[in-house]
Amino acid sequence: MARLESEAKGGFYPTPEVEMELILKRVKATEGDTVSILDPCAGNGDALKQIQTHLHLFNTKPITYGIEIEKTRAEAAADKIDHVIACGYEESRMSHDAFSMLYLNPPFMKYRGGRAETIFLRDLTMPEGYLSIGSLVILNIPQHVLSDVAKLIASRLEDVKVYRFTDANFDQYEQVIVYGYRKPPGQGSSQEIESEMTALSKVHPSMIPELSYPDWDDIHYVVPAQKREVDIFSTTIVSYENAAIETDFLSRVFAQVEDVHLQTGAIRQPAMPLKITHQVQAIQSGALPEHMGTHLLVAKDESVHTKTIEVDEETGKSKQIEHFKRKSIIRTFTANGHIDLK
Repeated sequence: MARLESEAKGGFYPTPEVEMELILKRVKATEGDTVSILDPCAGNGDALKQIQTHLHLFNTKPITYGIEIEKTRAEAAADKIDHVIACGYEESRMSHDAFSMLYLNPPFMKYRGGRAETIFLRDLTMPEGYLSIGSLVILNIPQHVLSDVAKLIASRLEDVKVYRFTDANFDQYEQVIVYGYRKPPGQGSSQEIESEMTALSKVHPSMIPELSYPDWDDIHYVVPAQKREVDIFSTTIVSYENAAIETDFLSRVFAQVEDVHLQTGAIRQPAMPLKITHQVQAIQSGALPEHMGTHLLVAKDESVHTKTIEVDEETGKSKQIEHFKRKSIIRTFTANGHIDLK
């Protein structure tokens, strides 16, 4: 993220307001729905604010979530949108299967050996990721980058359409807008869409319809209702302010704990039966004895190695995935041998 942060100002190009208005002419929502909109490159928050204002016209409840790596812009965005975190998306924690719409206007630069646009789109539309199936994706990228993201678009989006900025702004930005819905995983890649994206990356701009082309009465995309609430939306970066708040909170908790005195020293029956993991921790901590009658109890953790075969949705090829998982066991030794409790 260090390189991304150092280039944040140079890679930031906000969408002109007039182009954003035209983008939204093809976006609708259903009355009464609560929709959650994610912009991982939120800038000053202007685009998200426009999206929210537009969706209010349909009597919906749009909730906006912005991520902005540059601190000054993040502070400005906080005055315009509902939830903002100042970090890169890689340093964020977000609920999965929770967002109704992704507006992605990524930095225009090389990043980690590839195009930033490709990496952002790949990471933010991962299967079983942040977006719900059927969520609306609007991608704002340079025309020539269409060839770089063609495979991703073909494997992850459906009902895809492409427009370009109007003549008034295209020469300066050379931007195109890709609309599509996040399709269910396992459906494979559309060769037709991939070929179309690759071809559009090379054609004369006049071959791509402008955003101002008045087809919005027939062509529109509906933002679906959120499937679940966004319970998690935070940064993994620890700031001095957050650490101070957490320390103060814990100090008050510990003060309350010191005031609690059990009326009896007897061990209390837990509300629910202890699982093996709980018993292992109790033995390891000394809360439970290692000797019970003629049995010796040894608590241990072991590594379980499993292999699964998964199919890559982009290439259709199978690959073997190895998993290593820690598992708690209690080994009970008796005169006749031992038994593992798992």
